[in-house]
Amino acid sequence: MGKSENELIKLIIKLVNKSDISSIKQVVTEILKIIKDESSSAKDLRNIVEKDPPLCAKVLKLANSAHYGYPKSISDIQEAIICIGFDAVKELALNQKVCELFMKEDTTHGFSRLSLWKHCSAVALCCKMIYRREFRERGDNIYVAGLLHDLGIIVEDQFFREMFEQALKKSAQEGINLYIAEKATLKIDHAAIARTIADDWNFPDELIHAMGLHHEPTEVEEEFERIVFTVYIANYICQREKIGYVDAPFRDVNLFNKCLSSSGIKAKAMDIIVEELKEEIKKLDQMGWFIS
Repeated sequence: MGKSENELIKLIIKLVNKSDISSIKQVVTEILKIIKDESSSAKDLRNIVEKDPPLCAKVLKLANSAHYGYPKSISDIQEAIICIGFDAVKELALNQKVCELFMKEDTTHGFSRLSLWKHCSAVALCCKMIYRREFRERGDNIYVAGLLHDLGIIVEDQFFREMFEQALKKSAQEGINLYIAEKATLKIDHAAIARTIADDWNFPDELIHAMGLHHEPTEVEEEFERIVFTVYIANYICQREKIGYVDAPFRDVNLFNKCLSSSGIKAKAMDIIVEELKEEIKKLDQMGWFIS
């Protein structure tokens, strides 16, 4: 590419902010704002949902499904949000917008955006399960962190396709993880790209660290250990269980165990979460969640 890392970062930011990728910035930022504001209500969330017709249709369809068994038909978005639940609609809104970036069907060297979407969705779910079951915390930014941790791969696929394919090929032929191959071909890896974008979009600091250090958790400052270790653990689990795209087939079990121990998570508790995660992904598969 012939550019320094600083020049490359500036180019990435410029390309991303002029592309369809930037469309997720507004939705994510608005939802993060609602999450942060304890006084926010279903009305605030309704304002986001109503701006997006496909999302609006999905929320109403879900509220009127047999799963909720509501006695009457629901046509009001605010009522639908109350019926489904505030947290569930926030996740649905994030998924709907982020999912648009992954709807491309071609496959190369084992990679496809759809398989990456399945992986990112699984990581987000696993992160949420860890926070709620193990830490007894809502983890306001954790679902977003899991969903967007591999955003850098989308950027590489969209703007640096030839070099990205070289990295995929190098990873497959040499038996190395993708982020190592990326550094050799692009001079930067997808985690650093994700961190660059999150920083430029003024995401919360813990989200920036989680997206940027999901392959190198030991580099984190103590303040952000919980969220970074959680994304690392969830990413490791989803790669190990081959849920969606696997960009890191060669994993460090000692580092994984260290992150578990530092987070106060017992191996048996993690095994239970993994089984629940696989069941949840199976349900989403049956619903056609990962089909374009």
